Amino acid sequence: MTLAFEAKYISCADAMDGEILQVTFDTISEVHDEEERRTPYVLISCNFEFDDSVTVEWHDGHDYDGGAKIFAVTLGRTRIFIKLDQKLDIDVTFCLPDKKFAQLTSFLRRMVDADRICLTD
Repeated sequence: MTLAFEAKYISCADAMDGEILQVTFDTISEVHDEEERRTPYVLISCNFEFDDSVTVEWHDGHDYDGGAKIFAVTLGRTRIFIKLDQKLDIDVTFCLPDKKFAQLTSFLRRMVDADRICLTD
């Protein structure tokens, strides 16, 4: 199964001096009631303070799920494809200015093992 959508909002955030990193791909802005959500999002999170494992949570437009581990990430200038360990692939398209894309790339490189991430044009 593939969760595919176009992200209108992408955020890269850190906490605790970089010990926690998060990247969010969302279809709606952060200012909304999550209990009313009817559109997809994906959150990639890494907590270096404990075990530095990367986890993914998502909403598919109907329900929340998560706790998946990443097998592989392919990041292109306008698309990210994530293969998870739960028989789910995530395919997100987006449009970002160069500076924001550079930030996204930097965060993902810090979060995902080098042998699991592929950067494409």
